[in-house]
Amino acid sequence: MTRSASSANVAQPVDDSASSRPVSLHAIVTTVNVLAEQGIAAAEVLAGSGIPPERLLEPARLINHHQELTVFDTARRLSQDDALGLRLGHAMHTSNYGILGYTMLVSPTLRVALETAIRFPLLLASYFTLRLEVRDKEAWLIADDYRYRADLLSFNAEMCLSSMWTIARDCMGVRWSPKAVHMRFPQPAHAGLYPAIFGQGGRFAMTENALLFPAKWLDRPQPLADAVSFHMALEQCQRQQEQWASSHGSALVARVLRLIQSDPVRFARLDELTATLHMSERTLRRKLAALGTSFQALLDQARHQQALHLLQETSLSISMIAERLGFAESASFRHAFARWTGKRPSDLRR
Repeated sequence: MTRSASSANVAQPVDDSASSRPVSLHAIVTTVNVLAEQGIAAAEVLAGSGIPPERLLEPARLINHHQELTVFDTARRLSQDDALGLRLGHAMHTSNYGILGYTMLVSPTLRVALETAIRFPLLLASYFTLRLEVRDKEAWLIADDYRYRADLLSFNAEMCLSSMWTIARDCMGVRWSPKAVHMRFPQPAHAGLYPAIFGQGGRFAMTENALLFPAKWLDRPQPLADAVSFHMALEQCQRQQEQWASSHGSALVARVLRLIQSDPVRFARLDELTATLHMSERTLRRKLAALGTSFQALLDQARHQQALHLLQETSLSISMIAERLGFAESASFRHAFARWTGKRPSDLRR
């Protein structure tokens, strides 16, 4: 998978299916927080992504890589910071990776921790394929096979390696520096920031994106290692990855749900939805039927989820919630809610 230096800054063809893969909100929350320090509002950072600011309060919700890349691009433009990828990765600790981060933290060794991250790519949410190799007493953590937006290649490479080294430091419990940081792209203007991020300068126009460090560190016992916790957490990682993979398998269903959730009023209309999806109403109905569902079922599902959130997490009136969900009258919303749950909306506020 190693490539020549002549192709060092060339991404592989964009993979549309990869862009629809599910991902958690952790990196988006970090991005919003970092830009908030510059006085940039969350709504500005999220503009055009289909992610409303209030969704950041729902950490269990999933988005996709396309939405995440849209936010990264907007954040880079708003911040006017070419080193933003480095800074974001540096801010991404094990705690940002949910159950995967915890599993890595309680792994017996750094080797097992890194192999665990590689084993669960959906949970890691990297834009690269990672692999771990040992070459002449040096460990190489290599990030390769990028198939996303070419204009964000160097941004994502810097975020990937800086975040992986932050995680490695968390796992080892020490702030050691790698022996070398290799990047395939040419030296950027902000190369002087690398020592502050990695404790080591970068080497550019190399054949691989990689972190190099002593191989003996791989088998050093981790300070928070716990065998029972590790095996229990590993099982949870497996279940979560299977659930996320299953949702990705129905990409059309996931996209329809995301659109409806982003604007329940607009996308309650089938013609608006099909226009955005660039397909006819007949085609959409046929494809959804083949997946065992329908437009109305997905509309109900999205509205139901949004209704529960708005009733439990906001003080909006019933009539305002009905309006936000695209119901012409409060009575229609009450009837629908009773059909979904067997309860009245007001029952959730008692």
